[in-house]
Amino acid sequence: MKTIRSEKRERFIRDGYCLFENILEPEMVARLRSCSDEILAQQEKEHFERQRTTGSMVLIDWEMAYQHAVLAELIAHPKMLSALAELGFTEPKFGHGRIISKPPHSPPLFWHEDGRFWDDPVSYTWRPIQCFLMYYLTDTTAENGCLRVIPGSHRKRHPLHDQASPRHTDELRAYANPENIAFQQAEGEIDVPVQAGDLVMGYGALFHAAHANRSDERRTALTMWYYPEFVNLPERTQATIEYLEAGNCVTTTLPGDPQTLMEPLRIVYEGSAEPIEQQWTPGPALK
Repeated sequence: MKTIRSEKRERFIRDGYCLFENILEPEMVARLRSCSDEILAQQEKEHFERQRTTGSMVLIDWEMAYQHAVLAELIAHPKMLSALAELGFTEPKFGHGRIISKPPHSPPLFWHEDGRFWDDPVSYTWRPIQCFLMYYLTDTTAENGCLRVIPGSHRKRHPLHDQASPRHTDELRAYANPENIAFQQAEGEIDVPVQAGDLVMGYGALFHAAHANRSDERRTALTMWYYPEFVNLPERTQATIEYLEAGNCVTTTLPGDPQTLMEPLRIVYEGSAEPIEQQWTPGPALK
């Protein structure tokens, strides 16, 4: 008889994503909603005009987390760490996050996968180099823009790998061509509706998108990027991650403040290996 832990881990490796319910308490969801609304209100109008399909793409780096204690608490949330441990990842590292907030009556988010390590042999194994952890701050359905995923597309070639743009282009962000393949229904796609406070975790290389927000309310998600296997990855992979995330990390700490919770999650590589160049397009090894 398999344990629940092994079953969940196997599903995660096979499908490329999993759902953990009730990770955040209602009080913390409310604090995060207030914090994200405050940060969104500080953005220029042009930011939202450039991000019609995402709604917003506000960077959450270590400095922002130092300024907003609730973000630091989220980054090091004990229930999140327990969820990662349930999948076998006991020493994750945090890179950065994004506030992705779709306004009312906004278009769908395009199909994409965020794999940028396709020149790294690890990308063709079960090991996740990078994972997204998504927290929605309101209940989601197909009506207000819930997540869509293509299970298994992180390890198996899908037609979109050869048809969709490998990058987040200005044209896709602006919804310049609604007929683009990236905005259409895709083979094998499923919806992932969630309740506020749930956690959706997925491989960075998993194809995902979101429905249009046809409701009258804003739909905000906080997407946090972690490296769950960092300490077990090859040195060149570690060097690549450290190089790519260096600009998002501050080097000072604030003893006694909630931000110190983040310190065990800091990316540290002190070797001499050369980083691997970023590659957004999978090679022929992805069958």
